[in-house]
Formats: sequence, C-alpha cells, structure tokens
Amino acid sequence: MGKNLGSAVIDLLEHDRADLRAAAATVLAAVGRGDDAVAKALTERLEDTDAGVRRIALEGLADLGTTGISARLIPLLRGGDETLAERAAQILVTQGAAAEGPLRKELGHGPIQARRTIAQLLLRRGSSAAVDAILDQLADHEFGEQALQLLRAELDREGSEKVRDLVEKAASSRTSEVGKRVQKEWARAKKESEKALAEQKAKEKKGKKTNGANGSNGHAVTGPDPMRDPQVALAIAEHGALLRLLGYLADPSTQKLLLAHATDEHPRPIRLAAIAALRRIVASSEAKGTEHAIEALIEYADSDDLAVAQSAIDTLRGARIPEKLAKPFAALAKSKNPSAQKLAMERLPAGGGASAVKALIDALGGDDPTARDAAARGLAKAPEAVLPLAKALAAATDENIARRYATAIRAHRGHVSDAAVAELVEAAKGHLDLHHKGKATAETILLERALMDVLGDVAPTEHVELLFERARRLRSKGKSVEAFGSLKALLRTRADLDAAISDDNRFLLAVLGLEVAGEAIMRATHADDPLLTQFATLAGRGFAVAKKLNREKDVSDEAIYGLGFRLLESHDDGHKDLGAELLEGILEERPRSKLGKSAKNKLKLSGYLDE
Repeated sequence: MGKNLGSAVIDLLEHDRADLRAAAATVLAAVGRGDDAVAKALTERLEDTDAGVRRIALEGLADLGTTGISARLIPLLRGGDETLAERAAQILVTQGAAAEGPLRKELGHGPIQARRTIAQLLLRRGSSAAVDAILDQLADHEFGEQALQLLRAELDREGSEKVRDLVEKAASSRTSEVGKRVQKEWARAKKESEKALAEQKAKEKKGKKTNGANGSNGHAVTGPDPMRDPQVALAIAEHGALLRLLGYLADPSTQKLLLAHATDEHPRPIRLAAIAALRRIVASSEAKGTEHAIEALIEYADSDDLAVAQSAIDTLRGARIPEKLAKPFAALAKSKNPSAQKLAMERLPAGGGASAVKALIDALGGDDPTARDAAARGLAKAPEAVLPLAKALAAATDENIARRYATAIRAHRGHVSDAAVAELVEAAKGHLDLHHKGKATAETILLERALMDVLGDVAPTEHVELLFERARRLRSKGKSVEAFGSLKALLRTRADLDAAISDDNRFLLAVLGLEVAGEAIMRATHADDPLLTQFATLAGRGFAVAKKLNREKDVSDEAIYGLGFRLLESHDDGHKDLGAELLEGILEERPRSKLGKSAKNKLKLSGYLDE
C-alpha cells in the first residue's frame, strides 16, 4: 500500500462517520502487517465510541500479531461488552510476560467480572508475582471470596503443581505475617473499646449524680465492638482466607497451625476458618496422625458457641474417624447440640460400643422426628445393633415404635444373628400364649403382627413354624376356619418358604383347608386349586395321605370323597392316582353305602376299576 494511500486510510479512522472508520479499520487489518503506523492506529481505535469499530480493530490487531498492547486491552475487559471482553482476554494470553504487569496493576480495580477474568489470566501465567497479586485481593470484601475460589479451582486442576507450590509457599509466609497483624489490630481495637467503655461509664456516673436515679436508662453499658473496627475486619478477612487456602492444599503438616488458630483465644471468624480448613486433611485417606485434630473437633462439636459447633460438625461429617476415637465420637449422640447428635447417629463408627447403640435405639424410639431419622440411618449401618434392636422390639409396648425397630432390623436382612432371631421368636410365642389364654388386647395383637412381619422377612423358617403353632392352637379350640385363615397365604408362596414347610405342617395346612371346604370342594371350579396341589405333593413324596386322612376325626367321608373326586378330574396323573386311592379307601370302608357306590362309579368311569 502506497505511503500516501496508507496515510489517507489511517486518516479515515478519525472520520465522524462510524461506517467509514469501520471500513478503514477493515482495510488496514487486511494489508497492514509489519506497519507500525497501522498497528498504532488500530490500537487507538480500541477506544472508539462505536462497538463495531472496536471489534474490527481488535480482530485486526490479533490478525497482525501485534504485541505490547496489554495496557490498551485491559480496559476492554471492563467496558461492558462481554463478547469484546472475552476476545480481549484471549488476545491478552498471547501477549506473554509483557501482559502480566498491567494485569497485576488492574486486578484491584473495576467490575467484579473483569477482575475475575484478570485473575484467571494471571493464574495462567503461573508466576510468583501473579500468585502474590491474587493473594493481595483476599482481604477485599467484594472480590476476596471469588479470588479464593479461583485459587481453589486452580489447585484442584490436574497439572497445577507449579501454582500449588507457589501458593503453598506464599500462603504459609503470609499466614504468619497477617496473623501477627490480626493480633496487633485486635489488641488495639479491644484497648480502644475498653477506653470508650470506661469513658461512657464515667459519663453515665456523672449523669446520675446530676439527675438522680433518672439518669440511667436501665441498659447495660457496652463499648464499641472490636470486630466492627475496619482494620480488624480487614485483617481477619485476609487471615481467615489464608487459613482456608492452606486447607485447600490438604497438607497434613499444617494441622498444628490450623488447630492453634481454632482455639477460643482467637476471634470467632478465625476459629471458623481454621476448623473449616481441616476438612480436606481429616477426610483424606492418605492423611496420617489426624487423631489430635479429630479429638479437638469432637470437643468443638459440643461447644456452647453454636457457630463453632456447627463448623466442627460439618468438618467431622466427612472425616475418617480413627478407631481409638470411635467411642468419644459416638458419645456425641448424647450431646446437647441436636446437630452433633444427628451426626453421631448417622455415622456410628465401629467400636462405638453398647452405649452408642443404646443411644441410637432410644432416639429411634423417641419423639423427635429428626433424631429418629438420623438414628435409623446410623442403625442401618451398624451390624452390632441387630441384637439390641431385637431385644428392644421384643420389649416394645407401642406398635409405632415396634414398627420402627422392625424396619431397622430389616436393613440387616440376611445377616440377622441366631440370637436376635431367638429373641424375636420368644417374644412372638409370648403373644401366642396371650391369644391362647384369651388375654390378648388390641395393642398386643398389633405388636404380635409387627413381630411376625419382621420374622417373615429375616427368618422365614421360624416364621412358618410360628404360623403353624398358632394354627394348631386355634384348631385345638375348634377354630379351624381361623386356623386355616392364618395359613392360607402359604398355599401360594415363594420357593424359600415352600421349602421351609415340613411334610407334617403341609398336611395340616391341607387338612385345615379341606375341613373348611368340606363337601363344597366338589363345587370348586379351579383346575389348579392349590389345596389339591398340597395333597398331591405329599403323596408324590411318599407321605401316607389317605391313611392319615382317615385318622382325622374332623374330616368327614364326604369331604374326602369330594377331594378324591376333584383329584380324579385333574389333568395331572399324580393327582389322579391320589384321587383314586382316596375313593378306593371309601369303597373299602363303606362298600354298600350311597357314598361307597358313588366312589365305585367314579372309579369305573375314570378307568381305575374294571366293570
């Protein structure tokens, strides 16, 4: 491009019309590589009043590979144009070390979003000066927390070893320095507060002498709160942020420093920051020697200062509790702080001991819904709680509480000990005795159901035996219908329960069903009647069904005939053979009776008896 022509195009960048300025910028960006005058002219257009011209100039500078313009790019980050700001940030990355100085200078000024972008760019630089610049922002009440979180994100990023080393070195050094400043400012503010308080008391005392008793307004006299002192607040904010930053590094060697700042000698914000900073350390599987820290946190969790207690609880929530501290941790289940109670109940570390389990069971049976939920979660993770839960269920007198204990036991289905099952069975038998003696009440019946339900889930064999024991007792009192009703569900049941039923019990079940059905069994229409299946199954195992049925005094010949008739009507050969055997028995016993003749005819029709 000729010199005169080039100058003319550059001059157009000053034109009043934005479209001409934009056109001139486009031309210069296309042909101005290597021309310092073009680079300078486009750089000046970064401050153009028209957004379109600014964008063209910025892209042109990027295409030309212009350097040394960092100071002119930074204002674009806070100009309010997000697209332009994002592009300016991308170009700043290409400016290399030359951009770092202007970025550090601008980090403490402007809108928060622009400062975030600058901090991110500095972290990409990863120099000692860049890290120091970001650490300088930690005390800023608007940007400090965001700066801290940007550092945290960088520390957590894979491949950030260089920045991590710089942060660790700088944060450790600053923590000590700022800590001394906090003590100094805190002491000064307290002294000034005490002085102001003394002056206020003296003034009030003088007023009393002048005005008599009316000189006092009845309120306690207090001095200015040292925490509200601007210098104290600034120092504490920075110190707390540095402690948290050390925590993000998760270095076990910082435990001593953090614990020292968690004591009640320090202002509350410092204590909270130090306790929070321990979270990654006590939760790390690689961390060693955390016993002292955990012990201190357990003590703080029961603190009268609720803010400190909650911070300790939050830190303990993810902590690895050493075995030697399991009992002190479990003792928090009896803390005066409900949140500490909930934490201990939910986590219940192994080795917490019988007292911890008892506390959880008591909470599960209590009135506080929050404590109950926490206790239920804790008991679900504690195999050692099964036997105490079984004893508690056995002793329960309230159905709702009994159901809670039963639910907790079900969480350990498949791992319930024989001793626990024995407790439940014994309690269930006690309720059966009450029924048998006629002493059962509505409440005891509900408690019995809770026991039987949980036994059905965790000990099916014992549950089945109890069902049959109850059925026998009912039958002995002439209540066959009730007895069969208590067993009816077993006619169609799952395989594991089916295997748990002995032949004698299966025969009782079938006989009770036959007693209840009586002659009406003849009118049943179901081809797959489970009652027939019970008798056929027994016969297939070699059980003397016909012989034993003849001994059952409560089963009429008519019922036996009806059973045999139904079996002969079955499509199953095994069923037919048993049916024939039953009818043959009737024919043999009463050949000339009406029932015997009916049996003979049915056997002939079925091909079991020759004409």
